[in-house]
Amino acid sequence: MMDSQLFISKIHCSTVLLPNWTVKSDFKIDENVDLWRVPVQKLKDKIEKILQLLTPQEFNTMNRYQKESDRLRYAIGKGFLKTLLSKYLKCKPEEVEFVEGMNKKPAIKGYRNFNFNISHSKDWVIFGFCSDELGVDIEYVDSKFDFLSLINNCFTKPEAHFIENAYSPRHEFFKLWTRKESLLKATSVGMVDNLNFINCLDGVQYIPYEVGGGFSDWKIKSLLMDEVYPISVSFPVRYRKLRFFEANP
Repeated sequence: MMDSQLFISKIHCSTVLLPNWTVKSDFKIDENVDLWRVPVQKLKDKIEKILQLLTPQEFNTMNRYQKESDRLRYAIGKGFLKTLLSKYLKCKPEEVEFVEGMNKKPAIKGYRNFNFNISHSKDWVIFGFCSDELGVDIEYVDSKFDFLSLINNCFTKPEAHFIENAYSPRHEFFKLWTRKESLLKATSVGMVDNLNFINCLDGVQYIPYEVGGGFSDWKIKSLLMDEVYPISVSFPVRYRKLRFFEANP
């Protein structure tokens, strides 16, 4: 619960219309924000190699999932993530260790200046990398989900009006939802009760002090993948270049 409604932090929201996904990366984060998409089905044949990178604790956690699809996404979110991180950090995948940060947000042990975030939905796992804090979220546009029942509780009045009058209200609902999720993950706030105070429409918006992490300003970039997967990534406003990569297992 946010006790204060002091609106100091700003977010700069926009949509990336035609992202250029590439399989070639220099694995130099520098002043970039890197977004990776990983096709789950293409990694099924390599799952044994991925499983070898899991710690005993991670392996046990994976096996708690009832569905095979959930176990597969978890394994990719840990094992294949270590493979990508090892290329950025110039180490072996087995040397990558995860620890818990604020609100249990995962971080890399021994690397305070390299951050990552994960999100997954159905056929895709998404990784975001940056030298600063960031958050990513991907959602599947579920045609059966009753999104209208959430509008008044989770969105500002301008957002609700925008969704209800959009060409595709369902798509706009999920796009704005990924923006809120990615922002809360970036700031390590976690889920809050007052989502209807966070305006994530295109343009510059003011958000509550508690959500923005004090006086920090954030960018939120959104895109639509395969017509049914909205993705958003949130990162500090000083970063100018967002790069798009696709894993080629």
